[in-house]
Amino acid sequence: MIWVPGGGKPHVPPSIQPKEVGKDAKKVDDQSGRQAKPAPGRADIGRGPEMDARAIAVRLAALATEAKEKEIATEEFEKILEEVIKLTGLKDPQAAMEAANKRLQEEIETELEKIKANKDLMEEADSWEKFGELLSHMNKEQVEAFIGLLQNEIRAL
Repeated sequence: MIWVPGGGKPHVPPSIQPKEVGKDAKKVDDQSGRQAKPAPGRADIGRGPEMDARAIAVRLAALATEAKEKEIATEEFEKILEEVIKLTGLKDPQAAMEAANKRLQEEIETELEKIKANKDLMEEADSWEKFGELLSHMNKEQVEAFIGLLQNEIRAL
């Protein structure tokens, strides 16, 4: 048991005089100026228990939304993984993804080759078009001379 001086009488705090109240209020104001102020648009956070409850509810709603998005992303990934496993026939998910990536890369390379071939064809068609324009600008004598030159070259082969 602890002995309290004063003969067991209850402790009564000293009374506060009005002059002291003003001094304490100034000290509190000085301290509140140093605290972080709420961001604009969030002035209601930290103003009382009802406002704090609202802030908590908003934060919980945001966290629930984020969790739902992650859950959806996980479900989509699982569906993709199942499709890849069916496509490749491999049971190991990592090996199935690697095989699918390899196939996809091969398909991309095939398409790139087709595009390059089409580009070559387009360049050749462009050359023929320019050749046609050159022939259209020639007069009759120049065209006859050109055709004669081509016939001579063909006979030489």
